[in-house]
Amino acid sequence: MKESQTDLTLLVQARAAAIGLDLSDRCLPGVLTNTELLGQYADLLNRHVFSDECEPAFEYVP
Repeated sequence: MKESQTDLTLLVQARAAAIGLDLSDRCLPGVLTNTELLGQYADLLNRHVFSDECEPAFEYVP
């Protein structure tokens, strides 16, 4: 279920308040954009089937 922009804004503000983070109005648009992007990445990972036989990647080398 996709959250409305208002719901996402309220959620981000509540999370910031819960950890004592002062989230200025100037920073909020960027935080919202990043939150949406990270949500899309999480959706991609959740849709992928990972085999139990895959070796863990202990080090990332681009």
